[in-house]
Amino acid sequence: MKTGIPSSPGIGVGKVYVLHEREIPLGRSGPNTSIGSGGTKAHTIRSDESEMERFSRGRRVAETHYNQLIERVRKNIGDDEAEIFEGHLEILTGEDMEDAVREAVLENGLNAELAVIAFSEETAKEFEELDSEYFQQRAGDIRDIGRRLAEAIYYGSITDAADMPDGSVIVAEELTPSATAKLDTDKVAAIATEKGGRTSHAAILARSLAIPCVTGVEDLLDAVNTGQTVLVDGEAGTVETDVSAERLEQVRRLNSAAEQQAEKRRSWSASTPAAFADGTAFGLWSNVSGGKEAETAASYGAGGVGLFRTEFLFMRFSDFPTEEQQADEYRRVCRNMAPNPVIVRLLDCGADKPLNYAYHPEEDNPFLGERGIRFLVNREKRLKAQIAAIAKVHSEGFPIKVMIPMVTSLEEVDQVRSLIPEDAADLPVGIMVETPAAVLCIDALAAKSDFISVGTNDLVQYLLTVDRGNARVAEYYQEFHPAVITALRMIVDGAHRAGIHVGVCGDMASHPETALALLSLGVDEISASVNAIPELKAALRNVSRAQLDGLSDALAGSENADMSRREAESLLQSGPLPWAEAAGS
Repeated sequence: MKTGIPSSPGIGVGKVYVLHEREIPLGRSGPNTSIGSGGTKAHTIRSDESEMERFSRGRRVAETHYNQLIERVRKNIGDDEAEIFEGHLEILTGEDMEDAVREAVLENGLNAELAVIAFSEETAKEFEELDSEYFQQRAGDIRDIGRRLAEAIYYGSITDAADMPDGSVIVAEELTPSATAKLDTDKVAAIATEKGGRTSHAAILARSLAIPCVTGVEDLLDAVNTGQTVLVDGEAGTVETDVSAERLEQVRRLNSAAEQQAEKRRSWSASTPAAFADGTAFGLWSNVSGGKEAETAASYGAGGVGLFRTEFLFMRFSDFPTEEQQADEYRRVCRNMAPNPVIVRLLDCGADKPLNYAYHPEEDNPFLGERGIRFLVNREKRLKAQIAAIAKVHSEGFPIKVMIPMVTSLEEVDQVRSLIPEDAADLPVGIMVETPAAVLCIDALAAKSDFISVGTNDLVQYLLTVDRGNARVAEYYQEFHPAVITALRMIVDGAHRAGIHVGVCGDMASHPETALALLSLGVDEISASVNAIPELKAALRNVSRAQLDGLSDALAGSENADMSRREAESLLQSGPLPWAEAAGS
């Protein structure tokens, strides 16, 4: 049994599907040069002729992969997107590729993999130097083609998550946002990763979709094999690698009972308002990644979408989606949540959320680099297109709002406002407060904003200088740290002085004890992961306003994060959940 960080409750059983970028050694011999991760040894050159044979075999494998991909994209997404991969196939099978590889093998003595990567990198850099932004953005495509072909040459196959069987347990070193965006989550029984913590993207996705998840499991990849049956307990934080027949039957019964309660849980949540014990209502919205999740959130009785993570929309495409493609998805989310409001976060990519098709310069510290609004202001064409798509849906009468990520200055807010079309001048514009700079400038920023939402995941990370994806320092990521509580008070007070409402869309909003703390500090609404809504309603309906005021006083006087957490947890009652009571269990 392996132990990690409990990140999404539930028990999932299935066969391991290892999802990772395989190492592709590029050196002539020995593992001194490679891309990807792993532990295989480099290919040793035998002869120029055999290298070209290996190139030809690999290209046939890659050609089959791209043909299958084109058909799948055409069926599931559309012809326009399929044409992009048809362009990839033309590059793969073109004479330029073969001639360059032949020259590198014959004249420079490179192996086939290194020759392919050298060609794709040189071509990508040429594209980046062109004046056309279109061709600059194609550089990422060229690099991806080279990597896929090099993989096919070395392994004779290309990893493709679309081949994942039903009931799979995803095992990965780290599950990136781009990988999660492409997963068929209906096939996923559970997720377990070596890296990450409770606020990693894998954990957030898992909680939204009610998929059991454990993160931060050391040496997990060494402990399992593809096809092996494992059990992931997202509540206990364990991965069982030796599962008995009796244990499997026990889990089957537990999951069967849970499925029977799922509709009762949904029905109770849909008909129960978000309110405290005395009937005082509070705002309980939901974070979503697309129209399907918005539909589920509405069925749980969410009061709106407090965060539409548009990076997941962008990651589903192989190039920047057009204005109309974006508007279609924004409209779909709004329709599914109608008549309640929808807050659309502008594209938040970079750092741990790169776009495969966008050029992201190598940075020593990408979390302090070109991410969030910084990425967009340097690509005004993309920013303008996204704002135009949101404005179009706004003009159709939907209650949609714009939110700016990673704000640190007034100029960033001004630039976004300057790009809003004149006929959509009343489109509400708010900011995410997730940097210390935004906290310290809260009064000035609030004066330029129509609303504020706090991204606690990054705010806690930056305030406490703790990498939230690093399991080795997970214990230092403390939402009840006095510095965090002080910052939250400053944000709430600044927003209310400006006469605007303040919400929280970070992970703190998705757990009863931290949600209580936020509401006690005066936050107007919390926006939680979809699957957390019923439990939040059930937990908070037993808390009185007087208890909430008492918690606020306790947080103000505490200098100990653990004591503050215990104060909040003491207000939560244990016992059967209301939908279980209604079922007579």
